[in-house]
Amino acid sequence: MNTLIVGGSSGLGLALAKELAGTSGSVFITGRKDPDVDFAEFKELDLSQADLASKIKKFVNGLAAIDRLAYAAGFYQEGTLTDLSERQIEDMLSVGGRGLIYFVKYLLEKQGSLSELVTITSTSQWTPRKLEPVYNFIKAGGGHLSNGLAEDGRISKILVAGPAGMRTGFWDGVKRDDMDKMLDKEWVAQRIVEALKGDYRYKFIKLLRQPARVEVAEKR
Repeated sequence: MNTLIVGGSSGLGLALAKELAGTSGSVFITGRKDPDVDFAEFKELDLSQADLASKIKKFVNGLAAIDRLAYAAGFYQEGTLTDLSERQIEDMLSVGGRGLIYFVKYLLEKQGSLSELVTITSTSQWTPRKLEPVYNFIKAGGGHLSNGLAEDGRISKILVAGPAGMRTGFWDGVKRDDMDKMLDKEWVAQRIVEALKGDYRYKFIKLLRQPARVEVAEKR
């Protein structure tokens, strides 16, 4: 099973690539910087670039057949809606939202089917926060989009995983007083791989902290 992890060059995406490597097939990871690892093949892709749809279509058409798409790309900017610049808003929409839509669209157009879709959201999917308005919108939208795609017979299995904050470079430059309480990204990756097992069309899991645990919010 060939796996493509969008946003897999660091953080949870890279940890997930390591967990999936060697299980079967090849693992491809995208990002802006090559992490120089031996368990996955890096393919450069900047999701904040202009004309994103055509760039993703070209990227997908140059790939081998992909069985599993894991969308782990994320871009976070803290602030109220009026605090955020247009560029910050557009980058968040492209990295977190448009990218997911176009990858699924063009993989289905090219292949006709997709065995598995893994969409990484966050607790912002269901818990709105004052200083995360656009991020709330993107994560909730990504989760709901994936839920709806489960009704599309061309995708065999969909897992939506919403982890609480993790200790990754995602928080670089953001002041937090709870870093010591955040989840370990390797633990999260392991739980996601475990959640992929079994027979279902759609599953939504929450990966929560204090204590670290997994809650199955919906399965069908």
